[in-house]
Amino acid sequence: RLAFKRLDAAMRTKLENSFAWHDYGHSREKIAPGLASHEERAALPPQCWRMVWKNPVNGRSAIYLASHAYAVEGMEPAAGKQLIDDLTAAATAPGTNYVHEWKRGDVVMWDNRATMHRARSFPHDEPRDVRRTTLMGTAPTVAQQAP
Repeated sequence: RLAFKRLDAAMRTKLENSFAWHDYGHSREKIAPGLASHEERAALPPQCWRMVWKNPVNGRSAIYLASHAYAVEGMEPAAGKQLIDDLTAAATAPGTNYVHEWKRGDVVMWDNRATMHRARSFPHDEPRDVRRTTLMGTAPTVAQQAP
């Protein structure tokens, strides 16, 4: 949300009417070639999502973008990649990050539609219990009206 708020008005307007292509296989390839199996790629094909998601409860808008994004609808590949890279840099600029210092019993929750997140390394000699819970929203981001 903060990254979107910090953009100039012209860029916010442009993004509100833009769509990005997201692909699980693309983000896995950044980590290691062949990391996503053919079965995973088939089960999780590329999807086109709005680049801005507006929270229907509080009205706040956020850039909907992360490592899965690889292209912008209607833009030349190089220009789309540059826009994605620029927005990612804005969303991860100093002052926009939170790094959790884990303590026993901690629970961390975030709104996946408004927060970029990344796992960090952890001590392999300590137990780790990770459970994902996904809640359904009112509509997929692509079906929402522009903010």
